[in-house]
Amino acid sequence: MTAPSRSVVAVNLFSMLPGVDPADFERFSTEVDRPTCMAHPDIVRRFEAFRVDEAPDGAPADILEVMEVTDWADWEVLRDTHPSMKPVIDGFNALVDPATVRTYFTHVIPGELR
Repeated sequence: MTAPSRSVVAVNLFSMLPGVDPADFERFSTEVDRPTCMAHPDIVRRFEAFRVDEAPDGAPADILEVMEVTDWADWEVLRDTHPSMKPVIDGFNALVDPATVRTYFTHVIPGELR
C-alpha cells in the first residue's frame, strides 16, 4: 500500500520481539525515537506513542503510535537516509517484531473537539 503524497496521520500498531519487555520500548520511545523524529518539524508535525493495555479483539499489539507527517514520501526519505535517524532505526529493529507492524494511513475528520 502506498500512502498519499500529502499530510497524513499514520497509526502504527506493533508488538515486541519475543523476550523484549514493552517497557524497553517505552524508554526507547521517550529517549530516542520521538525526540529524534520531532527534531525534524518540517516533516514530522506530531508523534504520540501509547502502550496497549488490552485489545478486546485479542489482536496482538504492545504499542500504538500516531504520527502526523507533512508528506509520507518525504518521511520515508528522512527515515531511510538522514544520519540522525540511524539510532531510531537500530532501536526499532532491536525491539519490534517486524511481522506485527501494521500501519493505517488516515486523515483528521474536521470538526469541533469536545
